[in-house]
Amino acid sequence: MPSCLAATRRPRAQAMVKKRVDSLFLRLLMAQLALVVCSMLVFAVLLIIERNQLIAPQLARMWAPRITQALDLLPTPPAQALMDGEAIWSSEHLPDGAKLRIRAMPAVEDFTRELTRQGVWIDDAWMSFAGGHLRLWLRLKTPQGRYVWLGGKVPGELLPQWAPRMTVGLILLALAIALVSHAIARGVTQPLAQLRLRMLEHAQTGEAAVPASGLSGRAPPELRAIDASYRQLAEQLQRNERERALLLAGVSHDLRSPLTRIRLAAEMLPETRANAAGVATITRNVDLADRLTTSFLEFVRASAVALDETVDLVAATRSAVELFERPAQELALHSVGSLVLHDAHRVLIEQLIRNLIDNALKHGGTPVCVDLSSDGDMAALTVSDTGPGLPPDSAGHLMEAFARGDPSRQVPGFGLGLAIAQRVVTRLQGTISFSKAGPLHQVTVRLPLRRG
Repeated sequence: MPSCLAATRRPRAQAMVKKRVDSLFLRLLMAQLALVVCSMLVFAVLLIIERNQLIAPQLARMWAPRITQALDLLPTPPAQALMDGEAIWSSEHLPDGAKLRIRAMPAVEDFTRELTRQGVWIDDAWMSFAGGHLRLWLRLKTPQGRYVWLGGKVPGELLPQWAPRMTVGLILLALAIALVSHAIARGVTQPLAQLRLRMLEHAQTGEAAVPASGLSGRAPPELRAIDASYRQLAEQLQRNERERALLLAGVSHDLRSPLTRIRLAAEMLPETRANAAGVATITRNVDLADRLTTSFLEFVRASAVALDETVDLVAATRSAVELFERPAQELALHSVGSLVLHDAHRVLIEQLIRNLIDNALKHGGTPVCVDLSSDGDMAALTVSDTGPGLPPDSAGHLMEAFARGDPSRQVPGFGLGLAIAQRVVTRLQGTISFSKAGPLHQVTVRLPLRRG
């Protein structure tokens, strides 16, 4: 038999799971690495500057005799000569082209200061770029009292140089600091991840399990304080939940005996016309109170029963549907061949399905269709009806205990059906959602076949 949801279903594409790159761990790690890289670059620049400043005076002492010799070789500018195999130019004016004044650079300043000590008076220093070559131009005062520009190849010692050994050293230092940064960031984020998993487990199962142990002593004190507060909160929630369950179970159980005695007393009254109406009223109210106590017990059981069974979901759904004894025109089941749910409880599963079907029959319209299918590692149970559905933005409210979607109270019920369903779905780490697909109002429950 084709599913009554076939016309409303759309194929679901498998979405690619993307790793989050904005986690706290990565942010801390990247921030530390960025600071380290900036610090290392500043250190490298300062190291190069300091190195050049140390070498510049030694270079000046070597160059002082050469510059004096060049002035003797080039008495009349413009002129060019060779000294030690290198071309030397002299000019009364600074050549045209791209130029940069380097007189104030630390290494050049030390270079010119030492030249002055050696008897070579430097008035200014520029660097030019022409013909694909860098040249250093020094403005000198000749013995005759004239000023002349003397140019030559820029000494490599005056230029910033990046030594290969420095590159290797900085890379090794960066790797070592990256490992330390990784350990520091992990030490901060791992305790936070543990807290998140505990809180997520509570949100998924609705059970505030108290952790067996706290965070390790290596966790920051602020995180240990948060963990201690969470443990205290979890213990308080456990106590409150136990007390509420005991109260509801105790009251519901203790009411059974007086209700039974009232029913027996009413049935033992003489069967007269005068007593008939009163007996019927008493019996009806006793039945109503008995159903209420049964709902209380089911609500408590939804939170307390152990989830340690392997349940045939198809058989449980079929059993729940057959319990209503409705013809196929009013209540139909469409399911896959086999679907097994691990770490569950047969009674809770049947109770969940019964509550959803009962809610659809009471508040919706026939026919009611129950569709059971598998979607990867999830089981999907959809109950659809032709009723008006839920009022907008009321799904969350109707999941609360004693909430009624029928303000006039014309439909019998206590407002616990969806609350019990929500409690069971939460414990099974599933989801429940409401939707409208054309003429159909749908309630869809998705349950993991194996809970992690």
